[in-house]
Amino acid sequence: MVLRPALIAACLATPALAEGPHLAADTPVVHSLAAQVLGDLGTTDLLLDHGADPHHAQLRPSQARALAEADLVLWSGAGLTPWLETPLQTLAGDRVLGLDQVAGLYRQPFQSDTLTALSDEHAAHDDHGPTDPHLWLDPQNAIVWLHAIADRVAALDPAHASTYQQNASAAAARIAALHDEVAATLAPAHATGLVVFHDAYGYFAHAFDLRIVATISLGDASPPGAARIAQLRAALSQAGPACLFPESNHPSRIIPVIAEGTQLRIGAALDPAGTLIDPGPGLYAETLRGLARAIADCAAAS
Repeated sequence: MVLRPALIAACLATPALAEGPHLAADTPVVHSLAAQVLGDLGTTDLLLDHGADPHHAQLRPSQARALAEADLVLWSGAGLTPWLETPLQTLAGDRVLGLDQVAGLYRQPFQSDTLTALSDEHAAHDDHGPTDPHLWLDPQNAIVWLHAIADRVAALDPAHASTYQQNASAAAARIAALHDEVAATLAPAHATGLVVFHDAYGYFAHAFDLRIVATISLGDASPPGAARIAQLRAALSQAGPACLFPESNHPSRIIPVIAEGTQLRIGAALDPAGTLIDPGPGLYAETLRGLARAIADCAAAS
């Protein structure tokens, strides 16, 4: 029997989804959401190494292969993982879901520093600046992402479309409950001023009514200069009690330097992208719980 080319292609394509879709995700949070949608029906490769900085990473050959072989790549967008932009164009083509472009998201610009103002250094992050890419820290955005992932995966694997949609709905219900849990944990912290390492927490503050009074580093993952540190020390010495938080992937040695001579309480290191948590379906919830616990514990120490 002679097989026509179209039939050969169909036969070759069938094994790729025989065990469910094979995805690739850029960050642990996106990987966690994808795992909840797929359940037992597919796999997701995590591109970001454990403990790595989402803003600055390098693609290894094995990760490049994951991009080339994935049925779908889940990308947080150039605002968060710019190192993926060119490899995606080269290796993944139209097999990419840009999560920052999904309809229905709540978006906001980087938040102005309410305590200090270095206008030149802060120009890219004022109220007219670019959209803050840390979208997942508002749980409602994570729910939007779940359904967007489910829609694309269902199109890849129509035989299990209803399962993916049900998984997404169940995960959305868990995140709605998580929102209430985190809100209750953070209730005592509403009046506490928060000083964070970099401008990553605007969505979290918006979702849970928190007050960020200063940011140590005004650019994403860029270290603060001597002028910025001096300015912070001067402003915070007059600001009264507040909580100062180190952050994973960022140098902690300047934290006590900034806190010296102020009423700042130093809290536990924050991990907004879940880079130090073991990957898996539960990582998203544990990321938000970890932030809430660290903030609430520091606020309670006042």
